[in-house]
Amino acid sequence: MAKRVMLVRGGILGRNSGLGSAHHNLVELLNSGSVPGWNLDKISEYDLPTKASPFLRLWKRWYSHPRAVRKAIAKSISNGSCDLVHITDQEQAHLIPINCKLPVIVTVHDLFHLFPTKMNLGGQEIDIGEQNPPSYRRRDIRKLKRGLARADLLVCDSKATLNDCQKYFPNVKSICVPLGIDVSSYSPNNRTVEKESINDRCNLLIVGSNDPRKRMEFICKIIGSIEPSILNEIQIHHVGQGESNSGQPAIIDLALQNKINNWTGHGASVSESKLMQLRDISECLLFPSASEGFGYPPLEALASGLPVLCADLPSHNELMPDGYCLPAEDIESWKDSIIEIYHNWKNRDGNIRDFPEELVEHAKKFDNSVFSSRMADAYNSLG
Repeated sequence: MAKRVMLVRGGILGRNSGLGSAHHNLVELLNSGSVPGWNLDKISEYDLPTKASPFLRLWKRWYSHPRAVRKAIAKSISNGSCDLVHITDQEQAHLIPINCKLPVIVTVHDLFHLFPTKMNLGGQEIDIGEQNPPSYRRRDIRKLKRGLARADLLVCDSKATLNDCQKYFPNVKSICVPLGIDVSSYSPNNRTVEKESINDRCNLLIVGSNDPRKRMEFICKIIGSIEPSILNEIQIHHVGQGESNSGQPAIIDLALQNKINNWTGHGASVSESKLMQLRDISECLLFPSASEGFGYPPLEALASGLPVLCADLPSHNELMPDGYCLPAEDIESWKDSIIEIYHNWKNRDGNIRDFPEELVEHAKKFDNSVFSSRMADAYNSLG
């Protein structure tokens, strides 16, 4: 008979965020019986109006929902319906009850929001995480740290995060279980590939918000340094929040400052079908990020047959095949690689690019089937 796990998180998240996507994927795998020997007991989360006041948000987060989680666990114990509690991201670790009578697992995507650092790349100091959070967030972080210290097992998305967990929570067992995706749904062998280009330019895709660690200023400077005769034939498609953030100019302003006129911002709420179309008509995904908890965009690009130029930094570099990571600070390497992509496009004379099967095969190392098996092993180690 299958054992049962209760999934816990805070406010309901959509699929268009990394945390939300990981949570929904695990829900679907448990509901479909894809995690060997385990089914879903229930989900404890809450909905919150988009215009909820800061007071209501904190009340829900610090008082109301933790109480609801304790009651849900107590009820499941009374009914004998649950064997394990799984909190699906570290930002909800405060929900672990003190002296919980069921074993508790927490998925840890990253720790740089709890232990912020700075990184120097090419003479530029980049904030990794919020350096001076307001007082309510500092209190929140203290709650999260205490919660993580109460966990029975920390399941980390990457080796880099595993190293951080072992450093900051040495008394809590931690393991690495990379996240998964349904590779078959991305593979060009299983879907209709977009063959009609939307313009007569060399299309390049960038996915990422305007957070400083995403290094949008860096990639804009590189693209803007390309000679005008080539730059005029390049079209950039940006997916992600582009407004001014953390002292950063809006991304469109960064593009214009660097004389990149062929720039289309598609925003953060792009449908999966639209994003797939952009992957198909693009020559490459540019991913210069300084730090990621996992790195869905480059993995999804590989699964769809789209080549990637990726900064050789954790933890997205753990996902890449050989030859697809570039030195994070080497401006000339990035520039030369983009120009090479342009020339490959130019030499095809309008013909559709290849969709390399080896990229899809590499992505299968992170297929949901692999993730499900590893997650079952993690559950079985406690349940």
